[in-house]
Amino acid sequence: QPDDPSNSASASFSFTSTEAGSTFECRLDGAAFGPCTSPQAYTGLADGEHTFEVRATDAAGNTDPTPASYTWTIDTVAADTTITAHPDDPSNSANASFSFTSTEVGSTFECRLDGGSFTACTSPQTYSGLTDGEHTFEVRAVDAAGNLDPTPAIYTWTIDTVEPDTTITDQPDDPSNSASASFSFTSTEAGSTFECRLDGAAFGPCTSPQAY
Repeated sequence: QPDDPSNSASASFSFTSTEAGSTFECRLDGAAFGPCTSPQAYTGLADGEHTFEVRATDAAGNTDPTPASYTWTIDTVAADTTITAHPDDPSNSANASFSFTSTEVGSTFECRLDGGSFTACTSPQTYSGLTDGEHTFEVRAVDAAGNLDPTPAIYTWTIDTVEPDTTITDQPDDPSNSASASFSFTSTEAGSTFECRLDGAAFGPCTSPQAY
């Protein structure tokens, strides 16, 4: 008989009788019994629950009063996978943790990092000791019927654990005869933000130029 659940719209059943020379009648999903032989095959079955029954009739005309019965579920629709938690992009950590879910209860998961092979994983999936640079995480659900999500959930992020270096590019003269001062500054990394402080006070957000 097919697996239960099954991801195939086809099914094949093999059967025997306790009496040699018996003939058989089969039916599917409560239809009328009709003559059949082993194996009995069906194709183009719809998703959902199905029940197959078969009964033997011996050479003397006695029919099995309790047909053999098998019920199974066909599921040909793959689950959809969603990443529910991931590292920031960019991230300053060499570690990463991902949480994910499936639209079908009972699904298992396969993960891969940076184009490697998919391997079995569970949520959350963690990685450590990752190198600086761009990384891509993928995860796909496998439902109970064995259907693979054909479009894995994907997340790409960049790890940057190297601190930027700050340079003051313009400042007041020393000594100065002005009670005002303006400072310009840059970073070795584009997209950096800045914090400034004067005379040992607390650092606070600032932009170049910073005037006092």
